[in-house]
Amino acid sequence: MSIVLGHPTGNPNSHNAAAAYLEAGVLECFCVTWMPSAQTIAILKSFRPLRPSAQRLQRRQFLPLSRVPKVQGRTGEIYRLLMRALAVHGYPLDQANRWLMRTMARECHRATVSAVHAYEDCSLLPFIEAKRLGKACVYDLPTCYYPAWEATQAELSRKYSDWIPSTRMPAAYHVRLEQKRKEMELADLVLVASRYVEATVREYYPHKDIARAPYGVDVEFWTPAQTAKPLGPLRFIYAGNVTVRKGVALLMEAWSKAGLRDAELILVGSWDLRDRKLRSLPASIRWFPPCSSEALRDLYRTSDAFVFPSYSDGFGLVLLEAMACGLPAIASEASIGPEIVTPSCGFVFPPGDLGRLVEHLRWFDSHRDEIPKMGREARIQATRSTWSNYRRLVVGAVSKLL
Repeated sequence: MSIVLGHPTGNPNSHNAAAAYLEAGVLECFCVTWMPSAQTIAILKSFRPLRPSAQRLQRRQFLPLSRVPKVQGRTGEIYRLLMRALAVHGYPLDQANRWLMRTMARECHRATVSAVHAYEDCSLLPFIEAKRLGKACVYDLPTCYYPAWEATQAELSRKYSDWIPSTRMPAAYHVRLEQKRKEMELADLVLVASRYVEATVREYYPHKDIARAPYGVDVEFWTPAQTAKPLGPLRFIYAGNVTVRKGVALLMEAWSKAGLRDAELILVGSWDLRDRKLRSLPASIRWFPPCSSEALRDLYRTSDAFVFPSYSDGFGLVLLEAMACGLPAIASEASIGPEIVTPSCGFVFPPGDLGRLVEHLRWFDSHRDEIPKMGREARIQATRSTWSNYRRLVVGAVSKLL
């Protein structure tokens, strides 16, 4: 009995799920578009124009999976990344998902396979085929259940219409909603990483078999600075896609309203708001494009507090990583925030609550001397979230299906 697992790009939670099955002796193969070798990354880095891309691709590496059986679609993925880099219009944005679904549907025919473990957006075809073959379906839901998000998305589209890029194509709601419903109905087990996501599923499927397995953090990599932060402005930092959904528009409103002196806000991630919003950033807000994990860690180490104001986030791994680097945090309740941010290391607030966010920003400004102690508490909290615990919980839940 074994499991086919797949993810379109490979990320820490999919890597660790595969490692969990590998440790348990039940991993049939890991399906991923491309997991570049260390040698490939080194070659890409040798060409200066390709270094930023190579740094992002480096995140797909995971040493424990370097020699496991993999099914990859290298050629198609390289072409997809090239089209994205060239901003070619008309190229399907979900091409990687389509490849993965077709591949997993094929691979689940292996005689030894008894279950497929697939992620949201990449589950429908393999689940249909697995059910036809009498095999179990594990639905890995990294974010809130789509119907629960749709109402919030409609509200945000109205409220922040002047923030959303005009080129952003609206989702085909009915098509997407039907896919999500079918995926959920076919699933024998739903894996979630936070109480928030579990609640969004329970709202629609109160009796669904759900297992909660919170993600972990590499506390040996994400560590605080060895020396005290250099003197300078009070620095808040946000990391993740710079979008309305992630609460960045709300954060920028709160920043303006808070009126902090001798303070700055750093935004790190892909800019997905209107270009004019970027051009009109005040001097106290700086934006950095996506960077390597090492560069992000350096930014954390020179910051004072992390802000994660998402309207909807299944977990928020960046929150855990920032806390592991010794940053107290302000986090939305629509994330893992309520489960890891305690009063000793930060604040949580209802998503979209502008007044509370302003209040928390001002609190840090007026209690600067308490930040180092809160940072130490944040580090302690983060170290309690381990990938080994995640792997244990995943295997424990899925083993019941084998």
